[in-house]
Amino acid sequence: MNNFQCKARKCVWIDLVRFNVFLLLALGCACELAADSRQARSQNTFLIVSDIHFNPMADASLVAKLAASQPAQWETILEQSKRTAFSQYGEDTNWWLLQSSLDAMRATMPHPAFIMSNGDMLAHHFPSTFQEITKNNDRDDYRRFVRKTIEFLALEFRKRYPETPIFVTPGNNDDECGNYSIFPGGPFLHDTADLARTLAHADNSFLGSWEALGSYDTPNPAIHRARIISLNTVFLSEIYRPTNFNEGCATVPSSAPAALLTWLESRLVSARQAHEKVWLMFHIPPGIDSYTTIHKYQALSKGKPNASDEGLCTSAIVPMWVPKWTAEFDKLLVKYQDVIAASFAGHTHSDEFRVINPSAKDPQFVLVSPAISPVYNQNPSFRLVSFAKDGSLVDNSVYYLTNLLFASSTTPGEWTLEYRFSEQWRLPRVDGASLAKLYSQVRSQPSTGDEWLRLYDVSSSAIHLPANALLGFACAIEGLDPDTYRNCYCRSQPQPTSGGGTP
Repeated sequence: MNNFQCKARKCVWIDLVRFNVFLLLALGCACELAADSRQARSQNTFLIVSDIHFNPMADASLVAKLAASQPAQWETILEQSKRTAFSQYGEDTNWWLLQSSLDAMRATMPHPAFIMSNGDMLAHHFPSTFQEITKNNDRDDYRRFVRKTIEFLALEFRKRYPETPIFVTPGNNDDECGNYSIFPGGPFLHDTADLARTLAHADNSFLGSWEALGSYDTPNPAIHRARIISLNTVFLSEIYRPTNFNEGCATVPSSAPAALLTWLESRLVSARQAHEKVWLMFHIPPGIDSYTTIHKYQALSKGKPNASDEGLCTSAIVPMWVPKWTAEFDKLLVKYQDVIAASFAGHTHSDEFRVINPSAKDPQFVLVSPAISPVYNQNPSFRLVSFAKDGSLVDNSVYYLTNLLFASSTTPGEWTLEYRFSEQWRLPRVDGASLAKLYSQVRSQPSTGDEWLRLYDVSSSAIHLPANALLGFACAIEGLDPDTYRNCYCRSQPQPTSGGGTP
């Protein structure tokens, strides 16, 4: 992307007539499921899908046709692919896997109260893949292709869920300039603002905060006196580097992290004054990147006689967010504990959770959902969450693809229930107290720890974890800051071994 030559002229906007046609399609007025959609939506269950990482360029031979066509024509083009297998472990989501995933969601939960999509709609390396395949340096053409990809995903969701509110949040790959680069007020947020608003069934007040911060505050459509606040936590990442597409993807200064947390508190104040509960949704969760930390520690300690030294382990710790922002976010969770009922994230591609201050009577928590993309060797999956009228969570279930290695356009994907939280862990509700208890059991009971680790990877046999991985992953549940994580992981380390592979 950075090799694209920047042109002085502004990007060409999509023709107004074509855009209006798209909006009509997205609203479902031409959808074959429109009649069925009139059935009542669930009053107590919603669907979470995360980290789709759709790659429309998986079959390079079709990219020119896709680029020259409108999103409504893409499905017909993608069906022509000679590459008929689902994306395999280590790859992002191709058309066949996307189609199967959405069909499985529809078959499993045809009328959810709403859908929550926790970021990373675009595949990894999207800019470089487009340039490598097309050899096209025209930045306007690339910008249009990114927008068309997002529009196509919206059309595919609307084909199956014509009237369901769909809430999306940006992920670190969701920007024209690439990974961790999303710019506040930049082209990606401008191009997707009205589309995101339409999906959410929100009013025009949605547009300003989306374009400025990739965030929004909207009523929860299923719970009286409740709201959903979507946060663009890419801004808070330890490796966030804002770049401006209009300046050739040059790195630019940004005050977005501080502005985001200031905006969040203003919304929490308003919710408290209105006696409303809040659900937070975002892409990158707070805490430690345990996967990267574990593998970095293994690499640093390999072959060293003093590998168990705490200092070496400490140097391997990689935070998800800048620790300063994590600390400020934690303060908000405590300050507005009476307002915030639950938080939802994605990003790690794993089935996990965070507990903030697990020793508290009613700790805050973040439920982290696994991915559709099998790029990190987990099985594709999605989550259903049931809730009560007061905004508390009652239960959740994960469904996953069991035959990824063999599925294709002619061999259907086989999706099944992996587990139901209440049955799997014998816990009454999905809340901070139950998750704190589960965390304690994961740490203290080997059988529970092994089972939790299996579900963490969505029952995948394609992952080969390094030694002592369970400890590293489990410590991330409560160790949101480097010091707490070090006390849990580094001070509990046995002598590392050189065994284990990298997924």
